[in-house]
Amino acid sequence: MTATATGTASLIAFTLPSTPYSVQMARFYVRAALAYHYLGDYSADAEEVASELVTNAVTHAGAPSIGLGLVRVENSGALTVVVAVTDSSPLPPVMRAVPDDAEHGRGLHIVAALSAAWTWAPHGTGKGVYAILMRKG
Repeated sequence: MTATATGTASLIAFTLPSTPYSVQMARFYVRAALAYHYLGDYSADAEEVASELVTNAVTHAGAPSIGLGLVRVENSGALTVVVAVTDSSPLPPVMRAVPDDAEHGRGLHIVAALSAAWTWAPHGTGKGVYAILMRKG
């Protein structure tokens, strides 16, 4: 049996410069959009996920800009929010083993811990990384 989304709505779609400051901008836009759409209970996790995905794109993609989007999906009464980050690098994200004393490298581990699921797919000549957040019960 395949689930079908009964309602989707784009909450935000921005293009950010590929600079470290964009991480802070992403957090702000995500928080503001979720509050505006009465989805503030997603904010903490969505901000952190967006922060990690934008940081990865800035650090690894080598692109002049990064796409940030939020989509609300309703499916059989269940409400989810999808955080999407796109960049021009076709290389897939890689979740690596990280030593306990490492200062970096936990981004995708954090994304996996905070989301119901995450994935990536080709997007144009680059890729999109997507994290699905579900309302906590």
